[in-house]
Amino acid sequence: MKHIVLIKLKDRTLENQQAVAAILKKMTTKTIPYADSFFVGEDFLDSERSYDVLLEVELQRQDLERYANDPFHVAIKKEFAPYMDHSVTIDVE
Repeated sequence: MKHIVLIKLKDRTLENQQAVAAILKKMTTKTIPYADSFFVGEDFLDSERSYDVLLEVELQRQDLERYANDPFHVAIKKEFAPYMDHSVTIDVE
């Protein structure tokens, strides 16, 4: 399954996008070994509908709650929280 998060920044600047992306890229299959893959992307279009940063995590459905409560994941969320206005998520198979 894919866990997809779109992040809207409080202050959209290239520097803030890059900072949040760098924080998210600390999550890897080495730091969270039960995940199959991670992808982080930064929006380049900057349209009215755009979100600023994307996180896509591929993992088994039964590991979603484990991921949500993973101490490393929780620490990452706290690290980028000062940059974030809000986020939306979708989980798909």
